[in-house]
Amino acid sequence: MKKVYSFDIFDTVLVRIWAKPCHLFWKLGQALKENNLLPISVDSWYELRKNTEQKVRQNSAREEITLKEIYGDLSLLLNWSKWDIEKAIALEIALEKKSLFLVPEIYNCIQQHRQEQAKIIYISDMYLPESTLKELLEIHKIWQKKDSLYVSSTYKSTKASGKLFTDCLHQESLQNRQLIHTGDNFYSDVQVAKKLGIQAHLFTKTNLNRYEDKIANHPQLSLEFRSILAGSSRLTRLSNFNLIFSQSVIWEIAASVIAPVLFGFVYWCLQSARDRGIERLYFIARDGQILLKIAQIICQNWGYSIDCRYLYGSRQSWHFPAIQEIGKYELEWLFDPTSFLSIESLCKRVHLEPDEIEVPLNKSGFPRFRWTDNLKVHERELLKSVFQTQEVTNIILKRALKFRENALGYFHQEGLANPVYFGIVDIGWNGRLQYSLSRLLNSGGIYPKEGISGFYFALSRRFKCFEKEQLFAYFSDVDCPHDRDRLCYYRELFELFVAADHGGTVCFENNRGIYYPVLRSQLNQQAIQWGLKTQQEAIIKFCQIFTQNLNKDSYSNELGLKSAELLLKEFIDHPNRLEADIFGSFQVSEDQNETKFHELAPKYTIIASLKRLILNRDSYHSIWFPAVQIRGSFIARILISPLFLKIRFFLVQLFVKLGKFLNQKNIK
Repeated sequence: MKKVYSFDIFDTVLVRIWAKPCHLFWKLGQALKENNLLPISVDSWYELRKNTEQKVRQNSAREEITLKEIYGDLSLLLNWSKWDIEKAIALEIALEKKSLFLVPEIYNCIQQHRQEQAKIIYISDMYLPESTLKELLEIHKIWQKKDSLYVSSTYKSTKASGKLFTDCLHQESLQNRQLIHTGDNFYSDVQVAKKLGIQAHLFTKTNLNRYEDKIANHPQLSLEFRSILAGSSRLTRLSNFNLIFSQSVIWEIAASVIAPVLFGFVYWCLQSARDRGIERLYFIARDGQILLKIAQIICQNWGYSIDCRYLYGSRQSWHFPAIQEIGKYELEWLFDPTSFLSIESLCKRVHLEPDEIEVPLNKSGFPRFRWTDNLKVHERELLKSVFQTQEVTNIILKRALKFRENALGYFHQEGLANPVYFGIVDIGWNGRLQYSLSRLLNSGGIYPKEGISGFYFALSRRFKCFEKEQLFAYFSDVDCPHDRDRLCYYRELFELFVAADHGGTVCFENNRGIYYPVLRSQLNQQAIQWGLKTQQEAIIKFCQIFTQNLNKDSYSNELGLKSAELLLKEFIDHPNRLEADIFGSFQVSEDQNETKFHELAPKYTIIASLKRLILNRDSYHSIWFPAVQIRGSFIARILISPLFLKIRFFLVQLFVKLGKFLNQKNIK
């Protein structure tokens, strides 16, 4: 018995850019206004269009209504002529055509069935005319002459009642078990079909996921913005369906969370730069790699004329050549309190080999066999005195001068000495890179007269080299406290969002007058193996879809911030098990030389959990704790659960009070 395959059309074969079907009516209201057909507000029309359709359905004696019947009632309310009705209907159909996109997975499925010479049938409960639906299928090249189409508006019967399925079986001379139907509605596409003896498959991937749903239903976001944002995330999510399981999770989170968040930040950078008359933005490696790609899409599709460029840089490649003394500032970044810091890793920060300073190290009690050990707090303080000795300082300053020459040569080559008002873009967190850049440019006599403006996702501190320096923060600003600031505690997670496919910049070298960055590695293999390419491709795809479907006038920094906060709170505070495992397994390093790595959300052992419970201290800085709570063993999860932490807090308070009581008793 030859199999025949049928498919629902809307939200199965085709899906709208709008998060919800009714959201299209709001856009239609704008079109009606522009054509002088709407005597009421767009918001009033949106409610009227929804309510009128519902009323016509309730009053109809038939199972399905038509678009003409809906507009017949609307015309009475709006005093429309026959010509007005035809124009309004044409506008709605035109908007439907513009709003629909093919679902790649279903398209692929249909093509496979065609290769097997199987019959394809489209069945839809829809008030639009059959001719319109056929045209939609033709537009998306999913219709062939031998296909069949059954639309409830034509047959006056629906899938929900089962009669449209029955009509199809009768017209096609099919036995019930021959038909295999796929659709998104559990009741009409699956339950009803199965009652009739039809094989049925539920396709739910077009349903909004929890991130898209939160955006689509958020009352503080404008309807057009939230609908297109959620719809763009969904279209991006659906666009790649052949990924292995772990990569599909990365793709989905990139489409639903990371891309909207980073898009808002880059838009703010471009808008802020334009408002300040800045002509060029340098996106600093490595965080700037994906940010630059987003900027290029926005500039192309939304008409920004800012010159966007990539600039290689890092803590090591900028901080070290900027050294002109070993003072408080230099010691602070040199002895950045990472979880792991050894003499060997510290020396790498200033391009030294421990052998070169072996004598002062030995004098201070640091023999050779201790050079790879993680230094304790008091040892780090002792080592500071070694680095402030004249002997060590002279070596560092002399070497820094050589590295400075190459860094300045690279900056000249990249146009930082040109008379162009420029700014820099980085993820954050305290502006030290900008500070070192300013010192370098000033030492070479090419510091810009306008000063340097830095645009950051978040700032927890502000290092300013000169008074006219400007550091602007988008999501979190130390000078303007906000509830969302706590989300930026998980810095390594944000670093993952903007990870690059190449290694960090170590320094710059001169090859016959051409300066180039020396990278720690040409490829960031660890990140690539995890799925970085997948993440970046999804981000780029989202930005293309979003900018092509939303007018730039409908976007604002306020909307971008609100949506970013909503998405980040959901992802950071409430990851599911898959998200916690896949993103939490990403290897991160606090040290600028990437000496030691650890997982973003390590699986806590019972011992590590007890340590955190008793000492209230984690093994690493800024780990993603909500994901840690999910990934650990059952006992470990209990020990670091909020309940146990509350018990710990209660016991600590109890012992403090008991201590005070006993102390007072002894005094008496």
